[in-house]
Amino acid sequence: MIMADEIDLATRPGLTLTLEDLASIVKRNGQGEAVEFIKEKFGNQKELLRLMQTHEDDGISHLVEEEVLKRQELYGNNSLYEVEEAGVHGSLWNIIKSQLLKELRLVLIMVLAVVSFGLSFAESDVIKFSLYLELEERKRAGWVGAICLCLLAIFIFMFQVVSNYFLEEQYAITQRKRKLFSMAQVYTIRGSAGAYQPRDEIVVGDIIYVKCGSTVPADGLIIYSSNVKVNEYRVTRRDSVVDKSADGDAILLKGSKIIDGHARMVVLQVGVHTKLGKTPQGGVINGAFTPNYQFARSSDAPDSGDIARSANDIYVNMPGNTSEVATQSSPPVYSPLGSQRLRNKKEKKSVLTQDLEIISNYVLIAAIALCTIIGLVLIINYCYQTFIADDESWDITYLKDIVDLIIVTITVFTITYPSSLPSIYQHICKQSAHEIRHDQIFVCNNEAYGIMGNITTLLTNKTGVVTENYMRVEGIFLFNELFHVRWPDKQTNLNTRLKSMTHSSEVTNLLLEGMAVNTDYTAQIIQIPGENHGILQHIGDRIDCALLELVEILGGHYRALRDSNPEEKVMRVYPFNTSRKMMCCVIGKEELNRNRVYCKGAAERVLKRCSFYLDTDGVACPLDTATQSNFASQITEMSKSKLRTICLAYRDMAIDQTEDSVDLSREDDVLSKLTCVALLGISDRVRPKAAKYVKDLQRSGIKITMVTGDDLQTAGAVAAESGIIRSPKDLCLDSEVFNHKIRGIEMTSPSASSIMYGDESQMIKDDEFHKTWPSLGVLGGAHPDDKQVLAKGISAAPKNLQPQLVAVTGRYIGDEDTLAEADLGIALGNIGSVEAKTAADVILKDDSIYSIRQAIMWGRNIWDGVVKFVQSLLVRGMITSLVAFIGACTFSNSPIRAIQVLWSYLLVNVSIILLADKPTRHILKYKAAGSDNHIVSPLFVVTTISHFIYQLAVILVFIYKGADFFDIDDGQERSPSTFPTQHMTMVFNVFILMQIFNQLNERKVHSQQQVYDGLLQMRSLVYVGEIFCQLLIIQFSNYGFGCEALDLDQWLWCFAFGIGTVLWHQIVLLSYKLIILMKS
Repeated sequence: MIMADEIDLATRPGLTLTLEDLASIVKRNGQGEAVEFIKEKFGNQKELLRLMQTHEDDGISHLVEEEVLKRQELYGNNSLYEVEEAGVHGSLWNIIKSQLLKELRLVLIMVLAVVSFGLSFAESDVIKFSLYLELEERKRAGWVGAICLCLLAIFIFMFQVVSNYFLEEQYAITQRKRKLFSMAQVYTIRGSAGAYQPRDEIVVGDIIYVKCGSTVPADGLIIYSSNVKVNEYRVTRRDSVVDKSADGDAILLKGSKIIDGHARMVVLQVGVHTKLGKTPQGGVINGAFTPNYQFARSSDAPDSGDIARSANDIYVNMPGNTSEVATQSSPPVYSPLGSQRLRNKKEKKSVLTQDLEIISNYVLIAAIALCTIIGLVLIINYCYQTFIADDESWDITYLKDIVDLIIVTITVFTITYPSSLPSIYQHICKQSAHEIRHDQIFVCNNEAYGIMGNITTLLTNKTGVVTENYMRVEGIFLFNELFHVRWPDKQTNLNTRLKSMTHSSEVTNLLLEGMAVNTDYTAQIIQIPGENHGILQHIGDRIDCALLELVEILGGHYRALRDSNPEEKVMRVYPFNTSRKMMCCVIGKEELNRNRVYCKGAAERVLKRCSFYLDTDGVACPLDTATQSNFASQITEMSKSKLRTICLAYRDMAIDQTEDSVDLSREDDVLSKLTCVALLGISDRVRPKAAKYVKDLQRSGIKITMVTGDDLQTAGAVAAESGIIRSPKDLCLDSEVFNHKIRGIEMTSPSASSIMYGDESQMIKDDEFHKTWPSLGVLGGAHPDDKQVLAKGISAAPKNLQPQLVAVTGRYIGDEDTLAEADLGIALGNIGSVEAKTAADVILKDDSIYSIRQAIMWGRNIWDGVVKFVQSLLVRGMITSLVAFIGACTFSNSPIRAIQVLWSYLLVNVSIILLADKPTRHILKYKAAGSDNHIVSPLFVVTTISHFIYQLAVILVFIYKGADFFDIDDGQERSPSTFPTQHMTMVFNVFILMQIFNQLNERKVHSQQQVYDGLLQMRSLVYVGEIFCQLLIIQFSNYGFGCEALDLDQWLWCFAFGIGTVLWHQIVLLSYKLIILMKS
């Protein structure tokens, strides 16, 4: 291996650094080692970046797409596991092998068909095979039927293989897109522009940002850092906090967890070439451990960061930190991955899966028993009639009849218990996944489909779900005066007020610089091409973007302010988390010989730390009681107007060690004696049709509760506008009041102010809890554990309440436990964290209440599809097996031939295509049943038995009275290989037509009588195709299917009884509804 210290790298032109060159830098991850090595071999860091053809501010330049592909080819991609694609042939072969194991019955039928074909010539000279016309009629019917049976079995098998292949390919595409969407997004600089890239798509030379809470996506060299502390256990197995900095230990290793601070780094190694990628199992080590860092978990709190990208919700409890944040969270257990908690993820198994397993087991037992009896009766009765009653002597030709009877038995078993029955649920889920993706929904596991259609309670976030998550400042309380920003023209009278002040420049600078600098530097606002209404695209944290937009409205330029205060001047950042509920940063002001603290966050929290405020002249004055009351009233008024309120504050501290200087590691000291600059009211408009979608869900029997960290008044106003609360009976509770209520603690009691989650002395009282939650509409100021308390408690509802299935939405790092343990965890994909997406069962691409409604509709639609299939299967199976049994007992043969049964089995496979119709709003008309919903319902039993009785009666009449009624020859024959007759052809024809028309009835499973609704869809052409194929088989197949052509009258009779299933269905439904009405 050639190392960098053996070659003069500076003389190389272009992008010629090798993997070994870059590895020689990464391995020097001691204190100052990498910095010294770079100075020695490259001269300085800029020269290294030049050789890598990247820039610390602009990233990869030139043609970005071509450059990325080039670097992936040279240095690899950032995936730890390089999975070789099986390709078309490999995938197809795997499906064929799988299908062979599932369809051994078809294989056996093919083998026996070949045997039957051979036995057809048992008495004939082989030379006569070519003399078609010289063969006896019976033998001709035998070998032609055997060939057609074998070909039909092969066709069914290939139909299953091809349909499964395309289904799996389509499903794989959907899963790949879900994985890419769920992947961690890394803020990357390319071509002088910043954008979020999926973790696996970053390349060597990329300039990326990592910050508190994120996992380092690749090995890299720090260019700039601020108080970075990491845990490298996943890579080094050393459970300790390590300081990193651009001039100290400058190497960040893939898989390390950023516990504090933030950094900008250049990627040196990716994927399997990283130190993590070279460790056994990609750094995954068996066993659990508990790192010594603590995480403050999030909720839907005001002033929240875009955790999916910034993940600022983590705080370190380290020596010397006296902040209240450090003491408010308990240490969770983490896995050796260093980024995910060890949690007992709830084994979710839907009622649908459980019911289907029970039904499959019972059908299998019944099919085996019944078909064994049918086979024995057929063979015994045939032998008795042939060798005893007719006194025939044994001949090899009789062996063919016995083989054909065995084939009939196997085909009856095939349709009674089709291979698709146990897996029909999974099949329909995969079939629907592609369509569901177009509704902005990714379903992470198939069990979720069976749950999401039956949920009875939805615990939802406010931000993003009910609101648009597009923030903008509408009110500014400054100088004891409220200023409004008019949208969409973005006009405000604050500009004039600022210009007229004595200290205009100082106050303006405090306001604009505080908003531009004390925000995530990856946040930015961009003009949408072709947009003429002033709507800007917000990239990054939405509140940060709202502040940046206000900077522009007030005549400032946030990029210029950031350029004059680059990240290198940011001495310390205290990131937002739900315990702190504010974000603060310390900026070095050498020209003033001071350090300036800028702070923004929840108004109540920030005001508690303020000792001064700016008066009407912009002068800092002591914050007295009257002014505090004035601020509080303004906060209340803004909240009533559905505005989030945040407070902007600052503080100047001396740089030298004087009385005014503060140790920056002592957070409580730094964030004290602040001066309040302004209160901002930030709007997040309710989605235009949110009220309509909420109403749809409520009408379908789903109870919706908004759980948010926002102020109760703000949350209540949004809930009222969106229709979540509709009457005075709907409770709107603050988290503190709620927790005291469900624990039975009076607010005036001595323990009222000391609610501790998990404290056994303050356990939740079930009776109080179950009195509260049914009427709870809004839970404001929610603690991260409140949602989990609600989800667990509602799922355990007592028997006197409806069995509940609870769906929970989540977006933050702290929500993953709740999402994993809830009946249905729904992650907000657009603004959600990677941890939330990993734990969830469903991911919403657009986060909206509309997508939740669509998910529930799809869940109900898939449930209905399974019910349709099971109902159709039971009717077909019972009819076929019972008719075969009756035929075996009466005339030693099945009235429906093996190939005809196999044709019916093909229609079963084709009918699966009809089970994934796109759902309509009508499916929400039926009340959610929760965990009490089952496949076998009273209506299911009534319709199944009624159709079984009707079809059985029709077929028996055709068999035993059809010859007399239609004035045709009796076709009851003992031999299964006899030539076709019109009598048995009519039996077969009416059997198939009743099945086809019954598919129309099975399209609706909720007692709807409008079975024709939706027939104009393209899938409905399948019905026409089935009837057309049946016509061809009857009129032209002759010996192939054992049919003799029918005349028009006979066809009309068959169609009449086929259509009669639809009329019979209407009579049954009317009778059922009348009985229900009489009972009620």
